[in-house]
Amino acid sequence: MGFLERAIRRGVSDAVGKAIGKAIEPTVTDLTNKAANAIDQAAQNTEQQVARSSGLEGAMANLERSVQGYATEAAKNMKVCPNCNKPTTADKKFCPECGTKLPEQTVAQGAVCLNCGKQNAIGTKFCQDCGTKLPAAIAEEQAQADRNAAVMAEWDEKLPQYPKWNCGGQLRYIECYEENTYSIGVEFKNNPQAAQRAVEQYRQILLQNGFRQAGQYPIIEQLFKRIDGVVYNVDTEHCFEGDPDFATIGFCIREPYGGFDYVKPEPKKKTSFMDLFK
Repeated sequence: MGFLERAIRRGVSDAVGKAIGKAIEPTVTDLTNKAANAIDQAAQNTEQQVARSSGLEGAMANLERSVQGYATEAAKNMKVCPNCNKPTTADKKFCPECGTKLPEQTVAQGAVCLNCGKQNAIGTKFCQDCGTKLPAAIAEEQAQADRNAAVMAEWDEKLPQYPKWNCGGQLRYIECYEENTYSIGVEFKNNPQAAQRAVEQYRQILLQNGFRQAGQYPIIEQLFKRIDGVVYNVDTEHCFEGDPDFATIGFCIREPYGGFDYVKPEPKKKTSFMDLFK
């Protein structure tokens, strides 16, 4: 494979990424497969254009426009589930994967500016002509707000003894493993530093709300609080054993090793032979 062919293949990949955008990332493979013939033709045209004019930058711009146009056409018959992000055809009202109600608009309609009517590139958040926030971006924010509200309502029901998470990221779930044993999952997309800072911030919130280190081997990653005779525990010791940008925090009822009120015994005083005659 020569330099020109490699450059064109890279250009195809970049063009697909720019045309589809982050708003419908799960559909990248699907759209790319469907667009194979169109992309191949665009690449051939690009190679011919480069061969004629040596204008590689201009040729790549034409390639991007070609793929972007195909992505927009394909998106006119596509909806994306706001819950599981699975793509489906525009004729469906409910997601075939999870049953969630689908948006009324197609992916392409979500990129049409309500102010000036421009059809923007798929995945764009603001209109390229007038700067107005696009329907897809508004819907995405609302869907996230609805998910957060649902999880917070679940928190009130399942974790009322613990301060709520308000340290950033996206709270994905609250799971119950057994009675009085739960975990939450918080996602920080490709940002492990933010995930670490958020967990440290939540520890401080716990301390401010009366949780503390306890037991024979106290550590900051295991905090406890006694409420009406019951000891509640928050475990942040193992929260990054899966992914560094996904925090999993445990909540349960348990006593720390040695007991909540463990007090380190005083060291025994040394005695000497003369102490026997005192």
